[in-house]
Amino acid sequence: MRGWVFVGMFGLGLTAGSAASAQPVNIAGTWHVAGEAVAGAITYTAYPTCEFEQVGERVSGTCIGPNATGPLSGVVSGRSVSWSWTHRATTLVGLSGVTNFNGTYINSHLIRGAMSAADSPVVGSFTQTR
Repeated sequence: MRGWVFVGMFGLGLTAGSAASAQPVNIAGTWHVAGEAVAGAITYTAYPTCEFEQVGERVSGTCIGPNATGPLSGVVSGRSVSWSWTHRATTLVGLSGVTNFNGTYINSHLIRGAMSAADSPVVGSFTQTR
């Protein structure tokens, strides 16, 4: 009988540990994004400061860049972080559109990944730090 009690308790410990590791990482707060994509001779950059709010796996918030501003929305799944910034130009050199960010949470101060424009084949990389 003792063997079964021990096995049952061991099984509960594994279940609790697995559930804790399945939780998405929390990225709520202020992040500074630095992204760059090259298409031919043109380099596209994104340097917004973004405020992320997170409820479960869903993220939302706002990004303000030197040349564009707008809302963000996305999902955190485990260590994968995917979000889109719908930006509106605020200067003559700013661009309006949607930029997608798909990255990996490295630690509480760093996310790295690929960025792409929703309406163009341009793909580049980004880092997100705080």
